[in-house]
Amino acid sequence: MKILSIHKRSSHHPHFSEDFFYSFQLTDDIFVCAVMDGCSSAKDSQFTSVLYSKSIHKSCRMLPQMKAIIEDFDLSTMALEDVADFILNQLFDDLKKTKKLFFLTTEELLSTVNLLIYNTKDLNACIKMSGDGLFAINGEITNIDQNNTPNFLGYHLSEKFDVIKDDVIQTWNFKNINDVSISTDGIDKLIKATKSHEELTKIRHMFLVQTPTENGILFLEDQFEALHKNGYILHDDLSIIRIVNK
Repeated sequence: MKILSIHKRSSHHPHFSEDFFYSFQLTDDIFVCAVMDGCSSAKDSQFTSVLYSKSIHKSCRMLPQMKAIIEDFDLSTMALEDVADFILNQLFDDLKKTKKLFFLTTEELLSTVNLLIYNTKDLNACIKMSGDGLFAINGEITNIDQNNTPNFLGYHLSEKFDVIKDDVIQTWNFKNINDVSISTDGIDKLIKATKSHEELTKIRHMFLVQTPTENGILFLEDQFEALHKNGYILHDDLSIIRIVNK
């Protein structure tokens, strides 16, 4: 099994990347991965995407210890979607607390989140997304495009998570998965001259579908470097995590 990742800063962001990514082995069989894209028109977006990652990591540290707090809590029998809901519920609460603690405005807490929970043994996957982004399942690519106006989780902090989660967070569950990727929309901003449908398809396929080389830990980096040498320029930050389990 290979876990591939890439994180690149856009040519338009000279100081900070507004993207961030995260991966963690939760149990022997379950991996938690996420890519975040801070809102470019908001404030200190690099802080927001990192904050989301820190909250997700906190939840991953909490989950194995929850049985000591709640007797009937059993991580080993939880559905992947329940694991994802736990993480996002904690994230929502952490955003509320952070906003209050540091006197932040809404525009300082805006980021997309594309969350993957994957069982390497059962080959099941759950993806939850707030905002826009892409994912690929066994070579089939799905693009969630919200016309540059993502419905950020941070817009809804005055509400309750259970009330807004089905409207703000999209959910997909999959079985028999041996190749799964999640990506920020920066993958569609890697452009040479024109942004044609053919070019978008080509770039997505190179990162999310093409079979990695045998020693493919740097496969995504190699793909990026090949495009860069050929004149392609990244006009937005990019984060991709791909798990190949064959």
